[in-house]
Amino acid sequence: MTFLARSTRPLQPTRASDSITEPPRVPRVLHARRLTVVALAAIILLIIGFSASFGRAQPIGSYRPDLPPPALTNGCRPLPDGVAFAFPHQVRSDGDVGPAGHERRRLVMQYDLIDADAVRRKVTEAFLSAGFVQAKPPSPGGLVLTERGVGRVGIKVTALKGVPETSIVRGTLVLDLPVSELTSHGPACSQPYSTKQFPPQWDTNS
Repeated sequence: MTFLARSTRPLQPTRASDSITEPPRVPRVLHARRLTVVALAAIILLIIGFSASFGRAQPIGSYRPDLPPPALTNGCRPLPDGVAFAFPHQVRSDGDVGPAGHERRRLVMQYDLIDADAVRRKVTEAFLSAGFVQAKPPSPGGLVLTERGVGRVGIKVTALKGVPETSIVRGTLVLDLPVSELTSHGPACSQPYSTKQFPPQWDTNS
């Protein structure tokens, strides 16, 4: 018969750390690099977020260039005394045409928002109220008025064809006037884009 001797050595408790393998420690240099990359990424994101406000002028509502005054209100070469148009329009060109000694002032305008009949009526009323009289009945070539001391004035209104109802510009108004000299020598009077008196070599497509 075999007898087993009992050990008198106390049992040692098993520690959890003895059965779990510790993860490898990250070297300090690699840890520092990771922190640097994270910091740089955060800085880049901040720069991208605020880049819209860097190096850009804040609009203040006055950054548009000053526009020259309208051709018929700058005091350089107005319409005959007492004539004013009460409808929206813009001058396209204003120049003298015809052979030497027989020049005529040709004023080309565009009218806005109203039809040709309304423009024809308003222009006629403007000249009649300034003392002009109708020289002859209206014709397909236009309307002719005259005033003693001023001379003959021709009016021709042409509607644009095929424009939509939402169009601003509706047609062209051409005035055939006696030649008039400059009534002012202000700064605007030497600017073609203000007077609409373009040199012959300029192609204005008007």
